[in-house]
Amino acid sequence: MGQPVNANWQGFWSDLPHERGLAIWDSAPGVTATAHLPLFEQHFAVDLPLLDVGCGNGTQSAALAEHYGRVLGLDFAPAAIEHARALHPSGVDFRTFDLADLDAAAALHAELGDANIYMRGVLHQMPDERRADAAAALATLVGATGHLFAVELAPAAGDTIKDALSQSPTAVPKMRQVFKHNLTPAAWVDGKLQELLTGAGLAILDSGPITLQGTDTLPNGDRLDLPMTYAVARAG
Repeated sequence: MGQPVNANWQGFWSDLPHERGLAIWDSAPGVTATAHLPLFEQHFAVDLPLLDVGCGNGTQSAALAEHYGRVLGLDFAPAAIEHARALHPSGVDFRTFDLADLDAAAALHAELGDANIYMRGVLHQMPDERRADAAAALATLVGATGHLFAVELAPAAGDTIKDALSQSPTAVPKMRQVFKHNLTPAAWVDGKLQELLTGAGLAILDSGPITLQGTDTLPNGDRLDLPMTYAVARAG
């Protein structure tokens, strides 16, 4: 058996210097969280806390804190939280958090009340057997009045990644860093994100295609962009 997932994530973040843009998904907020605002801001009540689930080094958390009063960045790996606290020492509270831990979700909801959630590229990296609990935790955290904005890889992302890797042995080094730590991206079939959320009692208010503008480049100098799917949901 390979290393447990938490060890893989811990190793990934431990290997990276405390700098922005080194992870393939660590895009500038102007093409990520800030660019996503028109998709969810009409649903996110500004008086609720906002959770950035899978915050990594906190780039998007810090950007969201410019628009919402209280932002918490949550990540599975302590090393990621170390990055986030080093890069963003004020304005955001960063904590380790296991999304598939239902007791932890209940405790956080008891502390904060209902919350809005921004989550990008988290569920597809989880083992199948943990995803239902993760979706249930999301439902617990949003409660009766919060909303979820979730983004995951689209089915076409797998072919996009394979094509990029095949172009040369040194192509897309940031993507190769992900595979080095056994963090294999999982492109989903159409509707899988929506199925998980509705299975947890969440109602889909909006969904559609979106693009992740990555930080990696192809041999010809083009940016590696990945097709994604987004969904906005709340308690059903």
